[in-house]
Amino acid sequence: MKKVVLLCLVLLTCVQVFAQSVSDTIEVKKGFSTVFRQNGRNLTPKQLLDITQSNPEAYKEMKIAKGKAGVANVLGYAGGFLVGWPIGAAIGGGEPNWALAGIGAGLIGVAIPFATSFSKHTQNAARIYNSGLTQTGMNHFDLKLGFTGNGLGLNLKF
Repeated sequence: MKKVVLLCLVLLTCVQVFAQSVSDTIEVKKGFSTVFRQNGRNLTPKQLLDITQSNPEAYKEMKIAKGKAGVANVLGYAGGFLVGWPIGAAIGGGEPNWALAGIGAGLIGVAIPFATSFSKHTQNAARIYNSGLTQTGMNHFDLKLGFTGNGLGLNLKF
């Protein structure tokens, strides 16, 4: 009798343990700018490049995207500086050189297609990476101790 009671107590207090890994998908959040997240934290292009190394196709796409980001950043920063210098001079009471502002605006205009291309290549790399992950699933089951047609028993549904 003690063994039956002990067995019932053990079955009622079982803890379910699953050896399943959490899927490390890359989330793409679109808004004013596209944000890439994994496990709740934002990712930089370098981190994305490191993450996609396990998938050669996604890594290749991410390398293209990182190159586009570098060009877009250089052109964007240079254009912003060339636009900001004359504006700062005008605010400070000096003589602004509006030709520099025009050149800066042109550089910013050239940087926009590179930034758009970066975003598209990065989204494509994330899609390729996510599709290459193995899908893990837990089979749900229900274990109940109760009365059956033959008396007391365990009922396992899956």
